[in-house]
Amino acid sequence: MRKNNFIVTSLGAIALFGSLLGSCTPNTPETKPSASASPTASSAAKTPDTKSVATSPDASPKSDARIIKVKIDGLEPYKHPSGLFQIDVPKGWKPQENKKPNEVIVLWFDPSKNALLSVDVFKAPTETTTEQLTLLLQTFLKSTFGSRAGFSAEKPIQQKDGSVQIVWSYDESIKNITAKVQGNSFISRNGDKISLITTGGVADQIPALKESFDRVVNSYKVDPTIAIPATP
Repeated sequence: MRKNNFIVTSLGAIALFGSLLGSCTPNTPETKPSASASPTASSAAKTPDTKSVATSPDASPKSDARIIKVKIDGLEPYKHPSGLFQIDVPKGWKPQENKKPNEVIVLWFDPSKNALLSVDVFKAPTETTTEQLTLLLQTFLKSTFGSRAGFSAEKPIQQKDGSVQIVWSYDESIKNITAKVQGNSFISRNGDKISLITTGGVADQIPALKESFDRVVNSYKVDPTIAIPATP
C-alpha cells in the first residue's frame, strides 16, 4: 500500500517564520553568503532563471514505491485576496492560509501531500541587510527542523536578484517508510516587506519537479502599494 501524507505534518512547520524576526536581525554575521562551497552553487549559475531550485546529489535514483509520486501538470496564476502578492502555482494545489497578525502565510500541498509550496510575507524593519536576512533564515531552519534526524543545511547562496537561498534536508520516517525530505528556501526583501518562499518534497522526487519549481519561485511578485493586514 502506498503511503499518503508523507511530509505534510513535518513541512507544515514552515509557516511559523515572521515571529523570529526580532531575535534574528539585530546581529550581523561577519561574512557574506558564499556560493563557492556549496554543491548547488554551480547548478544555480547555469540556469537562465533568477532563482534555481537545487536537487540532492546523493538522492537515490528510485523512490520507495510506497510513497506516492508527485506530478505537476502545468501551473496556474494565484493572487492573494488582498492583492499583496501573486505567484504561479501547480494546478490542483489548493491554497491554505495560516492567518496571523501582520503576516501573510499561504501554503499549498499537492493532492498526495508529498510536496509543498509556501509563501510568507511580513513587514521588514527600516534596514535589513543581506547578512541579517541570511541569519534570520538560518536560525529559522535550525529551530524548526534542527532536531530532526539527519538535518543539514547547506551554505547560503546569494541569487542574481539579491535573494538568499538555503537548501536543507532531514530524514522523515512514518511507520516502516523512511525517506529524505529536501527543501529550497529563498528569503528576500521586497520594498518594505520580507518574503520567504519554500518548495519541498521527497528528495529523490525533486529532480523531476525542478523545472516547475523554478518557474514557481521566479513568478513571485509583491505589490509594494498593498499593506500587510494588521489582523487576521
